[in-house]
Amino acid sequence: MDERGPSKSQRKREHRELQLLAETLIALPEGRFRKLRLGERAREELEAARAMARGGSLNRQVRLIAQLLVDEDIEAISRPSQELEARAREETARHHAAEKLRERLLVEGEKALEAITATPEQRERARGLLLDASSAAPTSRSTPARRELYRLSLEILAGH
Repeated sequence: MDERGPSKSQRKREHRELQLLAETLIALPEGRFRKLRLGERAREELEAARAMARGGSLNRQVRLIAQLLVDEDIEAISRPSQELEARAREETARHHAAEKLRERLLVEGEKALEAITATPEQRERARGLLLDASSAAPTSRSTPARRELYRLSLEILAGH
């Protein structure tokens, strides 16, 4: 029976995962950070890291925190950061969908507008924005009308 334990490579991978968790915990918003169940020393070191500027000292602090996290309940600690990451992915997907809708409206115009679910006010606003966007210089990618059409796309996708 082999009782040598995990290999050096495995220990390095595990420590790197703890460092990534430490970096995530440092970046958490204050309200979520306060709710974490941490030991006193780990909390103190995380608070110190949150006040540090990027650089070598922060990197050393992250490695120290990773060592302290070994004694913590990783599942309970990582849950808030996983929720934050999931929300960020959802937000990114929502913005991509709004960009696609805006581009579809710009390319297809009225045909695309009829195919989407929007209120009569949103449709009328979109018609005006499409007219403004089409009359702008073709090389101008960030016209006010395009930006407003993007905001309207977000609103339509949210169902408001």
